[in-house]
Amino acid sequence: MNFLLRLLEKYEIFLNENSYNKLNKFIDLIINYPVNLTAIKDVEEATKSLIIDSIFPFIKYTTLNSNSKFIDIGTGGGIPGIPLSIVFPEINFTLLDSIEKKIKAVSYFKNELNLINVNTFCSRVETFSKENASSFDYATAKAVSRSDILLEYAAPLLKVNGTLFLYKGPTYSEEKKYLRVAAKKIHFDIIDEYNYTLFEKERYFIVLKKVKETPSSFPRKIGMAIKKPLGGM
Repeated sequence: MNFLLRLLEKYEIFLNENSYNKLNKFIDLIINYPVNLTAIKDVEEATKSLIIDSIFPFIKYTTLNSNSKFIDIGTGGGIPGIPLSIVFPEINFTLLDSIEKKIKAVSYFKNELNLINVNTFCSRVETFSKENASSFDYATAKAVSRSDILLEYAAPLLKVNGTLFLYKGPTYSEEKKYLRVAAKKIHFDIIDEYNYTLFEKERYFIVLKKVKETPSSFPRKIGMAIKKPLGGM
């Protein structure tokens, strides 16, 4: 039995044949892409870390609305945006990254997989936010930065009542204090904090809702979210 199929059955993730085939093809595409997008070159590790880790919390803990707009900030090689766009074909995904070679790769994957629900953009998130303020229903980021920094990146892009989903590891228990401070400053509520174990690793999936318009001082200048994070040093 294919390794992906075994894991999907183990974690009770039920996909149609088209989604299953595209996920399998994406694994092959990303680990064999000529430019190094990920340190992972093993099929089984890619299946666990790039695919199941990306889709598991969304399938287990969320219900997403069809025809909504979803942005993946700092998508890198398309993680988690490509797997999510395969699993949720009725949602429109924007995959954003500031590194041109990565967006070129993601655009290639999109075309090879015939993902008509995906758009790709090469831009700094601070610049992109000015042109696309309050445009998205959902946002996420995986392995990009500290939680409060990710919140600042996402805030201007989301509509009021929009939702931010964060993937975090064990460090979240320490980061939580920074996220709570930032959430108050920028008008977000922490709705849920799911703690689970996947492949013997502790994982957190945090769900935040934008409750008021983002203050007009955001987005700040490029780099300020990292230099002077909202949650403190």
